[in-house]
Amino acid sequence: MTRTAERRRDRPAARVEDRLLRGARLSVLAVTVGVQFGLCLPTFVEHGGRYQPLWLEIAGFALMAGVAAVAAACLARDGRIPSPARRAGLALVLLAAVAAAAAAPPGNYLDRAHWYFGLVGWYGVLLLFDRPLAHLAAFLGANLAIALAKAVVSGPPEARAWAAMAVSVVSVYGFQLALSLVIREVRRVAARARQAAEEEERFRTAEAVAEHVHRDHRQRYVALLGAVVPLLAGLGYGSLDPSDPEVRRRCAQEAARMRRLFAEKDDVADRLVHELRAVMEVAEHRGVTVRFAARGEPRDLPRDVRRELIDPVAAVLAAAVAGARVTVVRTPDTVRVSALGDGPAPEGSAAEGRAAPRLESGSPRVAVNAVVAENRVWVEAVWRQATPSR
Repeated sequence: MTRTAERRRDRPAARVEDRLLRGARLSVLAVTVGVQFGLCLPTFVEHGGRYQPLWLEIAGFALMAGVAAVAAACLARDGRIPSPARRAGLALVLLAAVAAAAAAPPGNYLDRAHWYFGLVGWYGVLLLFDRPLAHLAAFLGANLAIALAKAVVSGPPEARAWAAMAVSVVSVYGFQLALSLVIREVRRVAARARQAAEEEERFRTAEAVAEHVHRDHRQRYVALLGAVVPLLAGLGYGSLDPSDPEVRRRCAQEAARMRRLFAEKDDVADRLVHELRAVMEVAEHRGVTVRFAARGEPRDLPRDVRRELIDPVAAVLAAAVAGARVTVVRTPDTVRVSALGDGPAPEGSAAEGRAAPRLESGSPRVAVNAVVAENRVWVEAVWRQATPSR
């Protein structure tokens, strides 16, 4: 079985269908084993002295029992009988029927000593469970041919015997074919149950996705509400001067934050670099030349950690005047994001007369360091993977 088929069977909808079909297969197996050991075995023992040779009759009985054992093992493991095992089982059952007919006493299958006749059909129903009805009819026809060959070799039956044999064929095979039709309907019910389960699964998935998107949109709105809305209101009412360097820096920083929030929705392999590029594009639109370098393999970082790593860089880029350099260095247990710009110093530094970008780190695993020298600022945000406690 391919990995795709295994993943498909692992889905809840497929498990619903598998449970229904497995129950039906186990029921047919139980009937087959019950007929062989509950009805055929006592008859076999009763007429044991009539079989010539007896070992051949025993071999036929044991061969069918072995097919039942293999079928039970397949159903217990996978819930179905694989095609190779099914084909081999059909061949072995017909071989067992030939052996049983050869060792059976002269006569036709109306004789109780011919125990194999009706039992072979049950094995056909079991092994051809999910196959078209024509396959079962052909299998039953092969078994009938074996039984008729035995009857003809023993001596052509009389007309009354032919009529009785025909009635027996119609009653036994008719019931087994009718049961196969019932199984076909069970398969249809299982398929409809799977479809209903898939519809419910798709509905729940769509509902979960919609809830996640709504929650994500609400979180983005809350993230922007505290800074963007007052800034826009101040610009709209004239309380903030667009020519003020501090106001322009705040606008650039909030624009970078909005671009980063929009970039978080993109489905990309390297989310950290993708969101950093979105922030750098805002600075480049202002005429700042940004050089970028990345080292190491991409890491699947949580969204909050990515925000904590990018926000200090965005603050430096928002305050940059002409040029900046952004570097990402990733190791198996550390991610470092640094920025060097020609803008003002961070808050709390010794810089004077210039507005400083605000550097925040709300995650205990992200450390932010800043160094100021000659009106240039270098900021580094470092995330270290938590070491599991012993």
